[in-house]
Amino acid sequence: MSHETVGSLLAVIANSLNDGLRILMFADKRAWGSDEFEQLRLLEETLDEAKKDFQELPALVNGRFYYENDRISESLEDLRDLCTRFELHAQTFKDWVRQGGPIDPKLAHETITLKRDLHRAQCRAARRIHAAQQVDSTTASARCLGALQVYRVQQRPNVSVDEERLVCAQTGRFERFCEHDVAFVCDFCDGFLVWEDLRAVPTMRLQQHQPRPTQDTNSDGNTNTNEPRSATNTTFPPSAKASSGSGEGTTASTNWQARGITMTTGEAKTIVFAPVGIANHLPPELGDFRCRVLCPQCDEYYYEEQGEDDMERVRYVQDARGFDDVRALQEHLEWSHASIVPSTSSCQIM
Repeated sequence: MSHETVGSLLAVIANSLNDGLRILMFADKRAWGSDEFEQLRLLEETLDEAKKDFQELPALVNGRFYYENDRISESLEDLRDLCTRFELHAQTFKDWVRQGGPIDPKLAHETITLKRDLHRAQCRAARRIHAAQQVDSTTASARCLGALQVYRVQQRPNVSVDEERLVCAQTGRFERFCEHDVAFVCDFCDGFLVWEDLRAVPTMRLQQHQPRPTQDTNSDGNTNTNEPRSATNTTFPPSAKASSGSGEGTTASTNWQARGITMTTGEAKTIVFAPVGIANHLPPELGDFRCRVLCPQCDEYYYEEQGEDDMERVRYVQDARGFDDVRALQEHLEWSHASIVPSTSSCQIM
């Protein structure tokens, strides 16, 4: 019986990284150039990020005990493969020191790839633990664990767009998909969220409001919020009643519009703001790579049917499987949650 766990395999990887660092730290640096110093920096960065993930990810799955002692086979297989790759990587530095001469610049690219793969392996391990914990949970969330991190940030009062972008960057990455599309690839579930015919991902909402630290009170005792009448007369679902960065009674997740530029024609078009889609995506279904997406505004809409038990009577409006993709979500938002889209010609791009 194997005694390997996520924690023990991560320790093996950390030892290989430390071996590589020691080799470079004690090497003769008199003939070093920029490539050698860059390689040393990348190894230190890889070890620091691995430590950071090891410290932060357990908090997402109810503590370090569950994370370190996890033995889910898929996670162990991922980490075993990385153990071998990091060991060979460290051996390459030993061979280079023996042979001498300038370091191969390709090693830096290999280190970057290993760093990225290690981060994703740790995220996937946490996601599998989370999924297993949700099986018997009465408050289970259908969202991917990565989506939950973005969703929770968006529910905070006065959240800034920079905070949203930061947590998205910690959850996955954007890349070009086919010729004309842009995809977000989640590190936790390996799912793809695709924005079709898009030149680049907008970094701001179509109508982005700055957080207001305080409210001014008039001499007559009334609070002046400077809110437009259309905002104060709007009725929101329970999930949207909390104060947010918009400062107008909506959460960051319900202010969903952004202005993008099409790849094919260069024309402006309205799209779902990327952090909103990321915060509401579900892990891909078996055999698929695209994520389905929940509507943030339908999250808490429900009605009651006849029945003896309270839970039997509750029926949520939203299908637990969500919508097929980002485009289907946008069509739903435009049809079921119509709002005025302000005209604008400005567009900030990631």
